[in-house]
Amino acid sequence: KKILLATTALVATTGFAAAEMTWSGSANVGLKYSDNTTTTLHDEIDLGMAATGETDGGIAWKVEMGIDSETIDATDTQAVDGGSVSLTGDFGTIRVGNVSSAGTSIGVADIGFDGIGIDDVAELGRNAGGGHNVQWNYAMDDIALMVSTDTSDDDMAVSAKWSSGSLAIGISQAAISGGASATAASIGTSVGGFAVTMMAANHQTAGSDSVGLSASMPIDGLGTVTFVTGSNDTDAKSAWGIGFSKSLGGGATLAGGYGSDNGNDVADLGIGFS
Repeated sequence: KKILLATTALVATTGFAAAEMTWSGSANVGLKYSDNTTTTLHDEIDLGMAATGETDGGIAWKVEMGIDSETIDATDTQAVDGGSVSLTGDFGTIRVGNVSSAGTSIGVADIGFDGIGIDDVAELGRNAGGGHNVQWNYAMDDIALMVSTDTSDDDMAVSAKWSSGSLAIGISQAAISGGASATAASIGTSVGGFAVTMMAANHQTAGSDSVGLSASMPIDGLGTVTFVTGSNDTDAKSAWGIGFSKSLGGGATLAGGYGSDNGNDVADLGIGFS
């Protein structure tokens, strides 16, 4: 497949003559449970493809896209990611296409092989607007900056992160053109194998403020054990969850989680491959 793709790219345009084609992939399979539904068998396959190269002037470029397949019990869904094109140089990295909003760069960890959604509760108020199509990243010393926008309606978001040793601090601001805005901040640190991250978000839309915390540590026989909790002004009850992730070697990881999301018990257990 690599030979076929490289040959096709070479014939299609001489601009790809020096391109390096790469494939990446991940998958998972397991069981998911929720009080609101039933126990389901879940499997997901994600394939990514990328072409990279560099101009004579030293500007690195990358073209990437992905193919996703998901099966829940006997229901299949497939999708092709929008993909993106990026340029990297002394100016940082500019990505155009299917990119994330800088407002989503602040958050806490989820648990489980596929995720049980506790992080979503904590992150409810962190972003304003939908998807963006232009993103700029720039790193200098211990500071990382990100700016993103949707050129169709001028929605915009910006984030800044600073790290020093085991301490990391982040802040983001996202705004809908002529509409609501959201501000989020996080702080995290680690001591030995123990790590903790706290976040808070304020959204102009009523009922959307949120807070969250995640903490993890290694435990013999279980790999890494993580506890997550979150709450927001919309849900009547706080959410919490505890899970584990253990490497099985060869790119396989056994993971699972159990928790409560606004009073609804949720859990999953499965294996991920990457």
